[in-house]
Amino acid sequence: MARRNFWDKVFFWRQNNSERRMENVPMILFIGFLGVMYIANSHYSEKQARKIRKVEAEVQSLKREHMQILSTLMHEKKHTRIENDVKQLGLAPPKSRPYRIVVN
Repeated sequence: MARRNFWDKVFFWRQNNSERRMENVPMILFIGFLGVMYIANSHYSEKQARKIRKVEAEVQSLKREHMQILSTLMHEKKHTRIENDVKQLGLAPPKSRPYRIVVN
């Protein structure tokens, strides 16, 4: 009989004592609140990770476009390319060196 009373004291839910049960309600509510906050935080972080992946893909696309435009611009700035475009306008490079004016 003593052994049974020991286990009844350890596992208080076997007793019909509602006061001891009510003592744990705030702790259960607090743990529940922490659980809800944990779930909300994980959903928020996954949403942010999806946005980051989307922006990274967009950045890679814009980087490729930038490199293509830069390559085209470098090709257009070549000396021979500019010279051919200027010849079509009727301009020619000078035949002699420019004169240097020296003032003493």
